[in-house]
This record gives sequence, C-alpha cells and structure tokens, in this order.
Amino acid sequence: MNEHTTRRSATLLALVLVIGTVALPAVAVDEPREEPADTEPPVRIYVSETLDISGIELTGNGESIGTDETTFEAVGGGPSFTVTDPTAADFDGIEPGSYYVATDSDVRAEISVVTPDIDSVELRNEDQSTVTNGSDDPEELNRLSIRARYNFDEVDRLDVTVTDPSGEAVATGRITQSGDRIRVDLGEPTSGVYTVTATGSNVDAASRTVTVRVRGATPTATATATPTVTATPTATPTVTTTSTATPTATVTATGTATPAATATPMPTTSTDGPGFGVLVALLGVLAAAGVARWR
Repeated sequence: MNEHTTRRSATLLALVLVIGTVALPAVAVDEPREEPADTEPPVRIYVSETLDISGIELTGNGESIGTDETTFEAVGGGPSFTVTDPTAADFDGIEPGSYYVATDSDVRAEISVVTPDIDSVELRNEDQSTVTNGSDDPEELNRLSIRARYNFDEVDRLDVTVTDPSGEAVATGRITQSGDRIRVDLGEPTSGVYTVTATGSNVDAASRTVTVRVRGATPTATATATPTVTATPTATPTVTTTSTATPTATVTATGTATPAATATPMPTTSTDGPGFGVLVALLGVLAAAGVARWR
C-alpha cells in the first residue's frame, strides 16, 4: 500500500467518524408516540405524557422495567413516585428531573422528565405580514398563516384550534414539526377577536394562545341616560282655611216709634163757671155777623 492510498484511507475513516458523531435531526411525528423509540437510558419523557415505559432498560442489570408496579426515586434526593401500570404510565404532574428505578442495583437515571414548552405561535395575514396579538382588515385575514416552535416534536404533534369572536371553533389544523407553518381558511371573518390555541395532542401540559383582532365598523356609542336624582319634596302640611260666611248685616227697618201726637187737652169750659153764658152769647153774635157778610 503506497503513501497516497494510506492517506486516502485515513481521510475516508476520519470522514466516517465525523458523520457518525453528527446528531441527526429529530424525526417529527404525525401522531403521539405510544412508547419510546430508543429504550436506552436515560429516556426523555415529558410532563403530562402518557406512554408505555415497560421496555426501558435498567442501568444496573440490563433488564427492562417490565410490567410490574414500579417506584422511581429522584437522583440526588427528592420526591419519588410510583407507576402502577408501566404499559400506560401517566406523567401528569410529575416534577421535572432525573429518576432511577428503586429496585435497580444502582442509582443511575433510567428516565429524565422534562417540561414541555411551546416557545412561540406566530400569525401572518394574506400578505405574510405578522399580525400576532395585533389587528388587521377582514380582507387581509381570509386565510391565516400559523407557525409554531416547540421542544417535543419528536414525541408529539400540536393541535391548533381557531375560534371566532363568539367562541365557536371555525378552523383546526395540526403542526407536526417545530417551525412548520399551516394555513387555515377563515372565509369572511367578522369583526372582533379571533383566538388561536396550540396544544400538545398527548403532551397536553404544553399550550399557548395568541389572538388577532379583525377590524370592523366601530359601534356608535349609545348615550346611556344617567339617572338624575330628583329630590322628593317633603309634604308640608297645608293649612286649609275654611271660609266661614261672614253674616251680612241685614238692616231690618226697625220701626222707630214715632210718638203719637198726644192730644193736648183743651181747657174745658166749665158750664159751671159764672162767665160761660156771656161767652156763648158773644160767639153767637160773631157767627151771625159772618153769615150776613157772606151774603
């Protein structure tokens, strides 16, 4: 073997070693995993994930966890938890951390529990302008573009739901790889706020919500009459004067007694007096003289 051949072989070997050390990108999944594809410990499991862990290898003796009830202890101390059925282990509510099987011969971790995270959800309009948590005209939002980034695409997908201002679901979709984008048809969106929620299909502890407001006619504010407090008058006692008829003085002609003329008694000539006869004779003469004169 000459020097040239030796150098060429060394170069090829180095290239193979380099390729072997390069981490291949995680394969996205359309459906949630039912069990780990790689059972060599430590196996990454996400909080709230449910899966079959019975095939995970033990670090101490090379056997697998199996189907019997299994208790896990935190590496370095901390809370422990027990899985009743390893074929359907539920990691909802489990604290993130590294755990080993309590019955194994060593304390090296068999599993690593990780917090799932949806880093971002981005919305774009028809012109591919960003409208995440913003607003736009209805004609620009007939089709809405949704993009999400998350850290568990090797084990689960994202289910996406769009709800209209009334709360009714108007569109759904799936994102199966972090950074992928889907488009949903909103038809003729009505004015108001549309809500977009992305949630892990199986890893449901991971969820993120964003919104976009569809502009529309601003409703005319209707003046609301402010009640005016009108003071209720306090009833003041009214003195009612009852008119008492003032008697009209009726002038009653009271006859004033006019004293009746009292006859003044004439001197009575007494026939008993001594000159009575003379007087009678004189009067007789005078009367006769008058008669004679009238003739």
